Amino acid sequence: MIDHPALRSLSNSLPVRVTMDRTIRVKIIDACGMTCTFCHNEGTPVSADNHARHTGEFGAVGRSGRVSIYLATNGARFTSAPVFPDDSFRSALTQLRDVLDFNEVHLTGGEPTLHPRLAQIVAMCRSAGYKVSVTSNGENGERVLPGCATVGLDHVNFSIFGTTAEELAQVQNIRYRSHSLAGRKIDALEKSISLSLDLGLGARANVVIPNRNHVRRVHQLLDKYSPQLSVRVLSSLADGEESLQAIDLLLEELQAQPTEVRLIAGTSGFRVGYQLPSGRPLFVKHIRSLRLPETCTGCRFNNDTDCHEGYYGVRLYRDPHGRFHVGVCIQRMDLCLPLEEFVASSVASEVRKLREQDYHDLTA
Repeated sequence: MIDHPALRSLSNSLPVRVTMDRTIRVKIIDACGMTCTFCHNEGTPVSADNHARHTGEFGAVGRSGRVSIYLATNGARFTSAPVFPDDSFRSALTQLRDVLDFNEVHLTGGEPTLHPRLAQIVAMCRSAGYKVSVTSNGENGERVLPGCATVGLDHVNFSIFGTTAEELAQVQNIRYRSHSLAGRKIDALEKSISLSLDLGLGARANVVIPNRNHVRRVHQLLDKYSPQLSVRVLSSLADGEESLQAIDLLLEELQAQPTEVRLIAGTSGFRVGYQLPSGRPLFVKHIRSLRLPETCTGCRFNNDTDCHEGYYGVRLYRDPHGRFHVGVCIQRMDLCLPLEEFVASSVASEVRKLREQDYHDLTA
């Protein structure tokens, strides 16, 4: 099994489940109604602030108040435009499915629920043979999730940036740090979560724990929502040991007992499962050191400090000219290739080989 600080204190007798990563992330829209100060925006510039700019001119700060934290150094060469459920998108899904054997699409943004044709996008992904999931802050879920559930949406990952208006306001751009606005966003999130549960969608809450000050947010989530809401705690790479210690504190306070380790071959993310005294499950997600053996070699970020995500998986983008691009790192957007080039490239082959080798190593 992998060597990681989160695993060293766990029993060697824990069951370990190994699966293979077969998910592609698709950025379907750049728009978002929040201005979180830590947003990576899937690596691309904020479109609203850069639509009139060209490569090399993209700015990290604009009137929208939104940010893309890696933009200053990631070499991004395009802004992202909305994806539409048309023939070009269907072709992109088909090509990537055939080349890399993907079977799940994870829709991201921006905020995907702001896309006016989200249900149609879900339906197209399903018709192309994919399971479909969405990451959302919940701000528009009440309006669009019923239609998405009807056409086969599998689950929603809700990103929880605050459980109270005060908490949410604190992580917004200072110009937009309004408690009344944050309160409306929290209300919308709560309605979206409740609706997802009522619709029978898999509802998951993702909460990042940078330090001990954020531990109570998880307690509040567990108290507020039924066990039907799967809660996943994420470590913060930027905060390192402080984040891991905060998660240890949370697990101690909850009297959580480890039950399993879930490893995903071909991606840096993995999860440890726990059970609370009530029987409710809880998952903690970590990032392990996984790199593409050729693409990542020689990268200036390829060290334990600067590489925040490792090799996390493949992402699909659409630019304002209607071209699709495929990326393998949000800190190195200069590695993005046009779709047609990617599917025939050595990088696609490298991704396949990494998945197979990693699966072999994790199950050996």
